[in-house]
Amino acid sequence: MARTTRNATSDPDRASFLEELYQGRFRWDLIRDFPLQDPSDARTGDRMTEELTTLLHERVDPDDVDARATLPEGLLDELGARGWFALQTDPSLGGHALSHYNTFRMVSAAAAHCTPVALSLAIENALGAGAFLSVVPDGPLRELLGDVVRRGARSASADSEPQGAANQRRFTTASRIEGTDDYLLNGRKVFVGHAPVAEVVSVSATVHEDGAERVRMFFVRTDSPGVTSGDWHTYMGIKGFPNGWLEFRDVRVSGGHMLVERDAGHVVRTTPATARLVGRGRMHLIAAPALAVARLSLGWMRDFAARRAIDGRPLAEYGEVRRRLADSLAETFAIETMAQWCLLPEDQGRNLNLRFEQNAVKNASSLLAWDIAERAMSLLAAEGYETAPSKRLRGAPPVPVERFLRDLRNLRISGGVDFQIDNWIGRLSILSYYYPEPDHANELLREDEVPLDTTGTVLTPRNLAHLRAAAAGTRDFGRTCLELARRHPDREELVAQERTLILLAAIARELLGMSLTLARASTLSASGDDNAEPLADVFCTAARLRIDALRSRLQSRPAPDVTAVTTAWMSGAGFAFLTGDGTPRSSHTDRPEESTV
Repeated sequence: MARTTRNATSDPDRASFLEELYQGRFRWDLIRDFPLQDPSDARTGDRMTEELTTLLHERVDPDDVDARATLPEGLLDELGARGWFALQTDPSLGGHALSHYNTFRMVSAAAAHCTPVALSLAIENALGAGAFLSVVPDGPLRELLGDVVRRGARSASADSEPQGAANQRRFTTASRIEGTDDYLLNGRKVFVGHAPVAEVVSVSATVHEDGAERVRMFFVRTDSPGVTSGDWHTYMGIKGFPNGWLEFRDVRVSGGHMLVERDAGHVVRTTPATARLVGRGRMHLIAAPALAVARLSLGWMRDFAARRAIDGRPLAEYGEVRRRLADSLAETFAIETMAQWCLLPEDQGRNLNLRFEQNAVKNASSLLAWDIAERAMSLLAAEGYETAPSKRLRGAPPVPVERFLRDLRNLRISGGVDFQIDNWIGRLSILSYYYPEPDHANELLREDEVPLDTTGTVLTPRNLAHLRAAAAGTRDFGRTCLELARRHPDREELVAQERTLILLAAIARELLGMSLTLARASTLSASGDDNAEPLADVFCTAARLRIDALRSRLQSRPAPDVTAVTTAWMSGAGFAFLTGDGTPRSSHTDRPEESTV
């Protein structure tokens, strides 16, 4: 089957299950043989995570880190000296040559104890010097990054700017110095992980090349003249994680320290290898901590339900409590499943394009983990809302639900705000397959049952029904996109309907979660382990209900006039009662001729 490549994420030489789904095609053959971690690799991960967990329990009191907003003195140096900031780097440079999935496991193990420590590990291994070594050719830049890695030093990645992270261009500029290969860097970056402690930072900047603006990446030493490392940012959570702003004023950067990237025709222009690095990076920065909090929440809910009784009846016997526990178990299974799919195939040399899935799982993991942690907070009630130190003082189990909930909220923002990620996926990925109209349009309009080869599939009757529903839902998704495109021949008209794009991306994400959990359940059942079958059933049942609700919202018309409402509110001309004191929010009330409107 010929693959259509209409966007920068697509790869004509490597198939993607989610890319096919975006086009209304259900490729069960791509995921049916779900990858399982090699036993030898799993043992390596077990050993490394045990070593890390032991160190953190000895050196880090997470409640103290949260209270004082600082990590223990010397901890980052020790992590670097152990090579844990370069987990996938060759041992000759002080790394451990870990697989992608074991690196994910290391970050998740750290997150189960202290989120700021996990984020330090993630930022270095996802977007730090060691990570970029895998894509940088021989030359001065490789020498610079290699030196940082060998010494276990720290690095950072600076992209967000005060003007907002969603802008297509970068306001930070790099101007070529006439007669040289060097550049002068000017601008300001905010929300930079490890900015206060980094020796080298990668900086995205706008460069004028051949009469056009392009975004390039420069690697800058933070002790260079003109670099200012500002105050730490403080947040509602992740307290103690080194994060701050950087300013660049006429900073001279060698042309040899620019990562040269081809123009791929999209916002952040990267080579395929660098783009894959960024996609995997989200797995470590977002999905790994999300899975850790989901697992912790399960344990807290189980223990609370086991020890609490209401009017003599154990809490775990109540139907709604059981349902919430079951939903949380199934969703945790789904997060883990999606993470494995996004990382294990590459570890095992499968020729697949996983970037579509990695982009979608950023939201899937953070939103599901948020729902699970919210259930834990609700089940534990006041005891969940109470801080761990307060519970410890009165002899109650000091489970830190509220601290992890504060930390978890960051994951829905970091790497792209959740709703905006869906908007981008809808605009840059999904719509690209329907403008121009696809060759398989007539196939999407067929009303017969979707052909599904279940050879080798081992699922219960209920899960087989879910599988058929996922296949039918995928064709229905493609048909919906096609019909929307036909109703809006001008692509920009549909692009402007951001809510529609967000709903489409959410439907596709649910179909992805269903498909992958069923594939993993089938593979495990085929090996003699059928424990995943009920988890897949619970998850898919809930996912199908969510899809129904999303489709209902997608089809509801006419839409309310949100423009009139927001325009009036933003101008201050109306809704004075919403200010709390009845005072209008603008100077319009100073003009009697307008006050009667």
